[in-house]
Amino acid sequence: MSATQAEPLTNTGLAYRSGGYRNYVIISLMLLYTLNFIDRILIGVVAQPIIEEFRLQDWQFGLLSGFGFALMYTVMGIPIARLAERMNRVRIIAASVILWSLMTALCGIAGSFIALLVFRIGVGIGEAGLTPAANSIISDYFPPRSRARAIAIYTMGITLGGVLANAFGGPIAQAFSWREAFLVLGIPGIAFGLIFLFTVEEPPRGYADPPTATKPRKMGIGETIRELSAKRSSGSI
Repeated sequence: MSATQAEPLTNTGLAYRSGGYRNYVIISLMLLYTLNFIDRILIGVVAQPIIEEFRLQDWQFGLLSGFGFALMYTVMGIPIARLAERMNRVRIIAASVILWSLMTALCGIAGSFIALLVFRIGVGIGEAGLTPAANSIISDYFPPRSRARAIAIYTMGITLGGVLANAFGGPIAQAFSWREAFLVLGIPGIAFGLIFLFTVEEPPRGYADPPTATKPRKMGIGETIRELSAKRSSGSI
C-alpha cells in the first residue's frame, strides 16, 4: 500500500481500515518512537569516551546532550506540526526518521566537537517531526473510544527506547567504540523509515471523528499566540 492520499471521506465515526492493518500502523509508530528515543539518549550512554576523545568541558557536552539538541527539537516542532496539518503525514514521518537516523549515524564519524554538535542538531530537527504527525494519523485511524489505547501503545516507545539504548549502546561501545554504537543504532532507522513510507497509507483527515464533530477553525501561528496570551491560566491568581 502506497503512502498516497486516501479518498477524502471524513467524520464517519468509524475506525479506518481493518483491525489487523491498524495494529500494524500503531506498532510501526511505536517502533519508530523507540528508535527516536534510542537515538536521542544514546549520547548520554556513551558520554565518557566522547568527553575523553574530544577533551570536552562540561558546557560543551551540555550543548551536545541538552541545549544543542533540545533547542532545535522544540523550535522545529511547531512548524513541522503546521506542515502535518496540510501535507502527507506519512511522508513527513518517513523523512523525519530517515533524517534523524542519518544524523545519528554521522555522529559516529564526527571528527570534531563542532561536527558532532551539528549532527546532534540534525537529530533534533529530524526527531521533531515524528510525534505531531503520528498523533494526527492515530486520530484518523482510531475513533475516540480507541485512541487512548492507541496512544498508550505508541508512547511505549519512550520506555523501550531508553531500555534498548542502554542495553545495546553500552556493550557496543565497550566491545568496539562509541562511534560504532552510533553507526549500529543509527543506520537501521533509514530502512525503517523507507518501510514505513511504502507500507503505511495516509488516512483521510477526520475520518474517525464522529459525524457530529465540528471542524476547528484554522488559525495562523501569530493569531494562535495572541489568543493563548489573552487567556489566564486556571492556576493564576
